[in-house]
Amino acid sequence: MTKTVLLIEDDAALRASLAQTLELEDITVQQAASYIEAIDHISDRFEGVILSDIRMPGKDGFDVLGTAQARDAELPVILLTGEGDVPTAVRAMSEGAHDFLEKPCAPDHLIEVLNRALEHRKLVLKNRATEARLRRSDAAATHFPGDAPVTEALREALRRAAVLPVHLHINGATGAGKRLAAYTVHALSVEREAHLGLSLLGATEDALPNLVIPAKPCTLSLKHLEAATATQMIQLLGLIEVHPQLRVVTSSKRDLKELRDAGLNEELYFTLSLMEITVPTLAQRKADLRVIFEGLVRQAVRSMNGDMPIIPEGLFTEVLTRDWPGNLAELRSFANSFALGLTEQPMAAETPLAIQVDAFERVILIDTLRRKDGKAAQAAEALGLPRKTFYDKLARHGLRAKDYKRSG
Repeated sequence: MTKTVLLIEDDAALRASLAQTLELEDITVQQAASYIEAIDHISDRFEGVILSDIRMPGKDGFDVLGTAQARDAELPVILLTGEGDVPTAVRAMSEGAHDFLEKPCAPDHLIEVLNRALEHRKLVLKNRATEARLRRSDAAATHFPGDAPVTEALREALRRAAVLPVHLHINGATGAGKRLAAYTVHALSVEREAHLGLSLLGATEDALPNLVIPAKPCTLSLKHLEAATATQMIQLLGLIEVHPQLRVVTSSKRDLKELRDAGLNEELYFTLSLMEITVPTLAQRKADLRVIFEGLVRQAVRSMNGDMPIIPEGLFTEVLTRDWPGNLAELRSFANSFALGLTEQPMAAETPLAIQVDAFERVILIDTLRRKDGKAAQAAEALGLPRKTFYDKLARHGLRAKDYKRSG
């Protein structure tokens, strides 16, 4: 990581002098004369630290500190003042400043403070990158890719469920991925080796008692809890009591409250209600449709030992504009059809031109934000759009630039 300091100082002569001092120590300096000039450089992706004067026209060093804290609480900000009064120092430290220095500051002391702050920043970013790699490689990221907030919330819930010693219920619309979510919880639970599955829809009364439960920690995924008979509910409670190593993950189109109102055994309700996860529909994960479709096509060609084909933008447009009432199951079928060469690639002729243009614009916005790592200013520049126009388009499509920042 290059040692970088964002230097914010309104006095041009002093700014030049400080910059020269830092550059002689092989520190890269990004100079700004005001808060306004500096604001675009302050983000959770900034690899360096901030050295800012406090007393400046307009917004001052405390505004710089506040913005840095809001965007990344672990971004070191070192404040400079010519007054060096105790109340100012106390305020700076209480509001989260990494350090506080009085002007003029001895060069050796300044470099020492900055190097400590830079080492701290380097460690923070290294830890974040490591955590991000681990998250990208886990089952939650693999099975439920995407940047939509609802998808991120789902992944976090699945990861949390995996490490907690609790039974849980998963609800969601038909085809949303409830079975995949249950398996993801199991896959993330490294201590649970065996995974058992059973659908209660049409299951015989002796299906549960006849299950062979391993002695080691294991997971039992039960689909269609709404179809459970009174006898099967009692049997399930018996299994849980007799086999403490067993974690039960039930699933249904209905949430637990609805199931309780429909006659779910009270004891079973409270056993499962410690944790409940809702799997969002594809309509709720609209921003993720492109990456989901790519992943499904990749799975399909891999199962056929084929090569990943080039997916035409027109097909992505169709994916984004179509409704998917069957959710993941329906989209997977469409992906398999494309992988087999059975899908007509152009968008259906009866789709209005305005809808096609709108969908294509959305694709371009998302692609550009991904390429620019969620940096709205850079994305707007790449598309040749004024910032206001760019932000208006994001709002119209329900997009947020920060959702397309890579976490590591």
